[in-house]
Amino acid sequence: MKNLFNLVFWVVVIAWWYVYWQYSQFESEIITEESEIYSVVPNATYRSLLLERWTSEFFTKLYLRNNAPEKSLQVWSYEIPAWADVKTFLSSFETAVNNDVQLTFLEGWNIYDIDLKLSEDGFINSWEFVTYVTECVSFCALKTDFAFISDAEMLEWFLYPDTYAINPNSFTTEDLVRKMLTRFQQKVIDSGIITNMGSIEILDIITMASIVQKEANKADNPEEIAIIAWILKKRVDEGWQIGADATVCYAFEVATQNCTPTKVLEYLYDDNKYNTRVIVGMPMGPISNPEAEVIEATLNSKSSPYYFYLHDNSWQIHYGETNADHENNKNQYLR
Repeated sequence: MKNLFNLVFWVVVIAWWYVYWQYSQFESEIITEESEIYSVVPNATYRSLLLERWTSEFFTKLYLRNNAPEKSLQVWSYEIPAWADVKTFLSSFETAVNNDVQLTFLEGWNIYDIDLKLSEDGFINSWEFVTYVTECVSFCALKTDFAFISDAEMLEWFLYPDTYAINPNSFTTEDLVRKMLTRFQQKVIDSGIITNMGSIEILDIITMASIVQKEANKADNPEEIAIIAWILKKRVDEGWQIGADATVCYAFEVATQNCTPTKVLEYLYDDNKYNTRVIVGMPMGPISNPEAEVIEATLNSKSSPYYFYLHDNSWQIHYGETNADHENNKNQYLR
């Protein structure tokens, strides 16, 4: 029995020594003999970057477990120095090569879209942006600099959709939000689109504009923004349901790309304060961040006899004055 114990002991010692030796080799192995510029792609991880250089997943996992970088991996370009070992290789991704990256946030995106974009590109952990713009403890200090958010309980619809120059080496959510609020100030307030309005009236206008932004197709037919705005406002004024599919998913806190037709059907009749397929009147707040042109068109909507509209599979719009007209359009353009 003693001999067996000794045998097991020495087998364990030798195995441990062998693993330790291999791990030491892994740590000290040179990854690059020459310096190089490396571009990180979306969804890359430190693990995937190391596995491009080695086939040892075991040692890669072991190393990262004990030496996980503190900074999130961002989608940008980095310089890896010559004769870099594992530690040097990973530390190369702490500082991007260039100062600025251009980040585009599309018109009609909501806070969940923005959060998804930032987290996929490695600027934040998932939900950090949503938390910042929905919790006053985070953003309320900004109210001293931006009067138009003085009564805001969250920042949806103030986060102006545009392309922003971001320094990946010094990115903070607060800095990005400041840029977005400044752009809103310039595009919507200073331009004179919104003037002499109370906070409730402004909220109603932007709430409607946030729906119009997602329902209209400005690129193909700019006139339809103003017509759709008129139709939706007329429905509200006459006690109808707005009935916009674009409002269906918002209460479920999903990004636009995840609000698929299947999801719309799943949530279509859920009774919540945003779903205009169920409630009468306006949703409790905006469902996206509209651009200035849509806000202006919503304010200056174009009178028409229509109460209904739909887009065909080519995204062309078709109007109807009556429900019968609408059903005929459905049969003709959607079936």
